[in-house]
Amino acid sequence: MVPGLCGPAIDAPLAEYLTAGTPALDRLLSRARKVAAPSTLNDTLATFFAPLSGYGKALPVASLTWLADTGESCDEYLLRVDPVHVRADQSSLRLFDATTFSLQPEESRALVAAFNDFYSGRGWQLQAPHPQRWYLALPQAPEMTAIAPGTISGEDINDFLPAGADSSAWHTVMNEVQMLFHDHPVNTARAQRGELSVNSIWPWGGGVLPGKPDTPVTQVLTDQPLPAGMAQLAGISCRELPGESSELATLLQDGLNLVVVDHLEKSARYGDAQAWSGRIGQLEQTWFLPLLELLENRKLESLDIYPVNGQCFSSSRHRLHFFWKRTHPFPAHCRHA
Repeated sequence: MVPGLCGPAIDAPLAEYLTAGTPALDRLLSRARKVAAPSTLNDTLATFFAPLSGYGKALPVASLTWLADTGESCDEYLLRVDPVHVRADQSSLRLFDATTFSLQPEESRALVAAFNDFYSGRGWQLQAPHPQRWYLALPQAPEMTAIAPGTISGEDINDFLPAGADSSAWHTVMNEVQMLFHDHPVNTARAQRGELSVNSIWPWGGGVLPGKPDTPVTQVLTDQPLPAGMAQLAGISCRELPGESSELATLLQDGLNLVVVDHLEKSARYGDAQAWSGRIGQLEQTWFLPLLELLENRKLESLDIYPVNGQCFSSSRHRLHFFWKRTHPFPAHCRHA
């Protein structure tokens, strides 16, 4: 799974800002069988872990990432309450999620302590096992739907605020936290260093940990907490992503190996065509060329590439020799969901 593979959703065609050649990726996609697939990473992951595939937008992300971050399961309803930066423009409030700024563990602990002190009367205890991922256990699920902050980072939040019967109460909490964090010493110090302030929170991804899922996957390789949490819940092996796919030959297990390479996602999401182009050139050398060689040398039986855009490109060594299928530059195969 390579979210962002098809580049930023901007007006200019991919080929206009693609600076590096990608002959291996071109061949892999041109010779592949193209089939329909989910258009988001969460939905794509969930299809491999029944019954998570039936959760849709209600996937209990908080419970799954908590499992990955702590190694412990939580039986309560967990809500992600992540630190964010909200920037006021002339006519809008723009959200920037925690992947857009650095946040040190001691800074996270200080802000979480301020939150817990302020809401001690409610009995809330915000926890931050990872500086970028904060969690709040609640006695019952709020009637609220909320979108992941990473999917709207840089956008006007007014179009994406949590909705539902309990959403107005959470809008109030978000406003209270903005005032609480505004003059916090952590943000005063960050301002002096020219860093983005952590001036609000974003609630999302709530749910209760489900039972052990069925999966055809034998191993997950990822640096991301959600697929790592799914692997841990399913009781299968999970390893950190290797530096390049040539190392896969020593890591692969018999059966289905699920690999999540997210090196392109951020630059694609923010429309940074220059950064994306540089990274696609790196992935051509460190991933796609070695993957092609693994297929040709029969170290892989098959390879499915998910750009996470509604498509899947299914390759095999046999299909690589379909000489009558013309090789096109990979942007010709791309589309945005």
